[in-house]
Amino acid sequence: MKVAKTKLDLTQDEDRHIDERLRSAPIVWLGSVRPDGRPHLVAVWFLWDGETILIFSQPDNQKLRNIAQNANVTLAVDDSKIGNDAVTVEGKAELLPADSVDATMPAYAEKYAALLTEMGWSAATMAKSYSQPIRITPTRFRAVS
Repeated sequence: MKVAKTKLDLTQDEDRHIDERLRSAPIVWLGSVRPDGRPHLVAVWFLWDGETILIFSQPDNQKLRNIAQNANVTLAVDDSKIGNDAVTVEGKAELLPADSVDATMPAYAEKYAALLTEMGWSAATMAKSYSQPIRITPTRFRAVS
């Protein structure tokens, strides 16, 4: 199946599949563009709420500098096997004030509770270190499976 669209319609099987992949995948690859035009790609934790994607970043890193000058980003989720269940999302990223997503942190911490425990971190530790929220509003979805 190959699907490319600007909005998900959860009455459609293909779109429900994209939604499920975005809700369940532990990481997404975030692609942004450096000021000199070179691509920058990093693996990040994320939370898909059905409308937007939330990422928390350590302050003052390359992806934040990239987004500050060019809000266009691409995200990719793969099945880590042979690439037959990939989802890509194009969107616009926005750097949010640190206190603007307090209500979202519990859902984010719940998604990553096992990994946080494994790392010896708490949600508070993570929130302190990864204090810069980024909200991505999708403009295009694509799935291959």
